[in-house]
Amino acid sequence: MARSTDLKATASAEPTAASTFAAAAPLLLLILVDAIGFAMLTPLLASALADGSNAGISTGLSATQRHLVYGIATGLYPIMTFFGAPILGQLSDRLGRKAILLVCATGIAASYVVISAAFAWGSIALLMAGRMIGGLTAASQAVSLAAVVDVCRPERKDFWLSMGLLCSSLGFVLGPALSGFLSDTAILPWFNLLTPLYATAVVAAVNVLMLALLFHDRRQLLASSPVSLISGFKSFGAAFAKPGPLRDVSWVFLLQELAWGAYFYFIPVFLLDRYGVSGKDASYFMSVMGVGFCVSFAVAMPLLTKYFSTRAITSGSLIATSILIAVSAFAPSMLVQWALILPISVAVAVSYGALIILFTDTATEDTKGEVMGITAAINSLSFGSVSFLGGWLEGLSAGAPIYVALALMTMSWLVFSFQKRPK
Repeated sequence: MARSTDLKATASAEPTAASTFAAAAPLLLLILVDAIGFAMLTPLLASALADGSNAGISTGLSATQRHLVYGIATGLYPIMTFFGAPILGQLSDRLGRKAILLVCATGIAASYVVISAAFAWGSIALLMAGRMIGGLTAASQAVSLAAVVDVCRPERKDFWLSMGLLCSSLGFVLGPALSGFLSDTAILPWFNLLTPLYATAVVAAVNVLMLALLFHDRRQLLASSPVSLISGFKSFGAAFAKPGPLRDVSWVFLLQELAWGAYFYFIPVFLLDRYGVSGKDASYFMSVMGVGFCVSFAVAMPLLTKYFSTRAITSGSLIATSILIAVSAFAPSMLVQWALILPISVAVAVSYGALIILFTDTATEDTKGEVMGITAAINSLSFGSVSFLGGWLEGLSAGAPIYVALALMTMSWLVFSFQKRPK
């Protein structure tokens, strides 16, 4: 009762610009660190498990086993997010944002400590444990954005939400770039595959302290109510429960996310195998992909929505992404891949943004939260399942996941094209 009274008293005080910045800074850093770590590990793990790698984590593994380990390790994170994020989101309404954010931040730090130990000791079990810990506590972006809304003035809400999404996009630029830079022994002789992991764990630990010291809840807690342990499945099932616009856009979104998951997770492996690039080059390649995300949300989407309908943007961006992935799948040189990655990432981010708008068009004022929960469930389950399948496909051919990505993205466009336009 005392805690609830304190929260009410705090909520009544009008936040100043200085207090909002002090409270929002650790929240934005948490979003950034989470995105950096997620984007960093993909090229780092691909390099460690590539043919000819001398990393301890690949010691004694056959080529087929390395492909399976990569697929399972990358897929565990989103699958655990599918289970954990909805539960942590509900708990943040009941126990307070700060408690759950501290769990998220501590989970990020702990996951990279465990993954660092996995790389150092060559332990596949620790690698999987680290990915599970990180995925189960990966509600940081959703809860952080909710907390930002709690601490800012209502008229500044859009600005701070934009800052949160910008931090997420920047994480996809900085994560792979830091992975390539901090693992490059040509820069400093003591840099290696472990250095980026150590750096992420340290920054995540600092973030825990910042949250503990600077962030305070400014909202009343909800009355206690049961927490559903199968929220992810409920959200996913609601998307396809009955005919209508929601089910139509859910099918398109599911195929699009499966396609992009296959491309995102396996393009670094494809580049390492097809063109013999270094792990550093694959990391920088993924960093340029993150730049494309930023360009899409900051420039492309605002311009396109001014002149075209959402359905036209969706259709155009889906077919553009399919064509660009097709060229990437059969590109004759790495130079062509470098030329393609920025337009591919812009096109797929535009399709993502347009589909999210179509999702919100299906919602009423009372169901917006539920509908956004559906998008999160589809995203997590798609990325996790396609990663598991891609690890097996990669054992057949390094290009197989990319060909699957092409087929799924084309199917997404075809399904969208043949759907009836909602009234």
